Amino acid sequence: MIQTILPTPKHIEVLEGTTYSKAAISTDYAPFKPHLSVFADAAEKVHDVSVSMADGGIRIVYNAALAEDAYIFDSREGITLQAAAVQGLMYALATALHAVECCDGGLKCEKAYIEDHPDKEFRGIMVDLARCWHPAKQIFRFIDLCFALKIRYLHLHFMDDQLYTLPSKVFPELPGKRHYSFDDIAAFCDYARLRGVILIPEFEAPGHSKQLNLKYPAIFANNIENKDEATLIAEGGQVINADSLVCAGKPETMEAIRALLAEICEMFPDSPYIHIGGDEANIKAWNLCPDCVKYMQENGLSGEKELYSEFVARVTQTVLDLGRTPIVWEGFPKIGAERIPRETIVIAWESHYHLVHDLLAEGFRVINSSWQPLYIVDNLDLNWGPKELLQWNTYNWQHWWPESYACKNPIQLDPTDQVLGAQLSIWECTYEREIGAAMHNATTLSERLWAVDKNWDDFAAYHQRHGAMIGRIARLIAEE
Repeated sequence: MIQTILPTPKHIEVLEGTTYSKAAISTDYAPFKPHLSVFADAAEKVHDVSVSMADGGIRIVYNAALAEDAYIFDSREGITLQAAAVQGLMYALATALHAVECCDGGLKCEKAYIEDHPDKEFRGIMVDLARCWHPAKQIFRFIDLCFALKIRYLHLHFMDDQLYTLPSKVFPELPGKRHYSFDDIAAFCDYARLRGVILIPEFEAPGHSKQLNLKYPAIFANNIENKDEATLIAEGGQVINADSLVCAGKPETMEAIRALLAEICEMFPDSPYIHIGGDEANIKAWNLCPDCVKYMQENGLSGEKELYSEFVARVTQTVLDLGRTPIVWEGFPKIGAERIPRETIVIAWESHYHLVHDLLAEGFRVINSSWQPLYIVDNLDLNWGPKELLQWNTYNWQHWWPESYACKNPIQLDPTDQVLGAQLSIWECTYEREIGAAMHNATTLSERLWAVDKNWDDFAAYHQRHGAMIGRIARLIAEE
C-alpha cells in the first residue's frame, strides 16, 4: 500500500520485504501523546483493528531537525515516524494510516523510507453551513477528511442571508432556529486540534448580512425612508436591495461588528485567521442611506465604491487588532484598496471584481479558489472533477461565466510565494450531495498542492493508483 499514499510523498524508497508489528502506538515525547489516539480511532474505522497505546508497534520519535510541516516514515525495521511539531506528526500518522494493513490482529507494511513535506502551506476546504444546514456530526466527518488527506484548513461558512449558525451572547437573538451551541463549537475545536486541522470561521459583511438586519435593524440596517418602495429601485436594469447590506455609516454598526468578531475569536482560540466575507455587496443602496452619505462626505470618499474598500479596511483592521489575520473573498474594488491592510489575505474566486495579478501587484497575498475547477455547487453542470483538477495548477484561474475575465482569458501566473495555496469551496449542498465530490476533489487538490511541479498526465493511472485508498477514506468519513 506504500504506492497508494495520499498525497504522493516527495521522496520515497521502497525496499523488498514486509515489516510486521503489534497493533500498538507509542512515544516518549509528551506533546505528541494526546494525538496518538487519532491514529487508533482512524485505524479502527479503516482497518478494523484495535490499536493500543503501548510499546512494540508504531514508534513516534521527536526530531528537532525537521521543519514543522515535515515528517519521516521509516518501515525498514519496525515502523518509526519522526516529526518536530504536531503538524508534521499528523501528516506522518495519516501516511501510516494509508501505508499499513491489518494482519492477524497486528499491523504489516511494506519496507520503505519516506521523507516528505508540502509545497503549499494553505490547503483548504470550505463548507457552507448557512445556506444548507449541516448537523454537528457532519463537521466532525469533514475534520476527519482533512486529517486523512493532509488538508490543513477547514473553512466554515457560518453566516449568510439564510442563517446565522454561530451561538452568540452579545447578540442572543441573532442565531437562527438551527445553530451550533457553544459546546458544539468547543467540540469542533478540540476535535480539529487533535487532528492538526485548523478551523477558519467566517463572518459576513457588508453583504450577505440579512440576518444582522432582520434581528437588529436599529444597529445594522441602512436608514432608508419609505423602505417598501425605496429598497427596490431599478437603475439601468439593476435592482438595488438593502436587505442584505449592513450600514457603513453608523458608528454603532462597526462597534457591534467588533463585538461579534471578538466573540468569534474567543470561540476559536486556535484559529489564526478570521474570514469576514467582503464580496457581492449591493453597495448602491448606501446612496439611499443618510448615515452612509454623511459618512462619505465627512471622510472625503468619492462614492460607494471607495466606501466599500474603506469599510473592508475597517473590518480587517479590527480583526488585526484582535490578534488574528483577516481573510476576505475577492470583492472590494481597486478604488480605495490602498486603505486595506496588506496583511489581509484575499481568496480569488471570480476573476471579476479584482483580478489576481492586480491584487498581487498591490501587495496582497492570495488563495486560489477559482470557480473552475475548485467549486462544488448544487448545479452539476457547473462542477468539475479530479481529471480537471489534475490539469489545473496553483497559479491558474479559469471560469465558465462569460462576465469573468478568466472565462475568455484564463489567468496563468508565474510561481510566487504570494499565492499561499488553494481551497475547494462547497456551496449550498447537503452532506449527502457534497461528500463524494468533496472526497475525490480534495484528494486531487491535496496532490496538486503537496508537489506543485509534479505533472500527472495519465489520469487513468492516477485514479487506479489511488482508488483503493479513496475507498478506505470513505469508511473513515461514513456517517455514524
